[in-house]
Amino acid sequence: QPQGASDSFLDKFLVLKGAVRELWIIFGAKILAILAYGVMNSTLVLCLSSDLGYSDTRAGFIITAWSTAMTLFTVLVGSLVDAIGLRKAFLLGFCVCIFSRAMMTFMPGRHLVLIVGLLPLALGEALMTPVMVAAVRRYSTTAQRSISFSIFYAMMNVGFLIGSLIFDYLRKGLGEYGRYAVPVLGIELSTYRTLFLVSFLLTIPNLVIMYFGLRDGVEVTDEGVKI
Repeated sequence: QPQGASDSFLDKFLVLKGAVRELWIIFGAKILAILAYGVMNSTLVLCLSSDLGYSDTRAGFIITAWSTAMTLFTVLVGSLVDAIGLRKAFLLGFCVCIFSRAMMTFMPGRHLVLIVGLLPLALGEALMTPVMVAAVRRYSTTAQRSISFSIFYAMMNVGFLIGSLIFDYLRKGLGEYGRYAVPVLGIELSTYRTLFLVSFLLTIPNLVIMYFGLRDGVEVTDEGVKI
């Protein structure tokens, strides 16, 4: 019985042997996206209070409003994705996230950070998780789907774990109010802006991977791959 159970568990993974490359790209993109989101999310409320001078109550209100906007955008992006396709939706989402995280890292003035940083980021994030869920379904056969979603959500948990470790390591290393000099730009960033910089840098590989690795119009069916 234990041997049979082991074989059955292994068989679930073996169905991915013939999976298209797009499915593996989504798995990799998921962990990177969650890494970037996890670092940013752990930092956000602390940056609003420490660096931007908002009270705890006001910072909490901003986070609530941002989460509400992200939920609203998530509901609305479905028709956009249907119109432009998965690949273009991913490219748009990662471009928006890169721009927004750059603004949150380097933009002076607390109101500008919210307008050109945090608000567009809600749209960028809304184009990530639901579109990735749709992509897992499109890039897997019926037999592959169950294990594909299991791996997909496992990548999410791993991403949050590693993101929290990065956050704790940098916060401890730089200190609560530390400064990090960016060699290329010759500017200094606070501890929390440095964490935003890490989130920004973690987003760039996903744009590159999606641009060069994801084929447009690919759909996997039980009869084969259609383009």
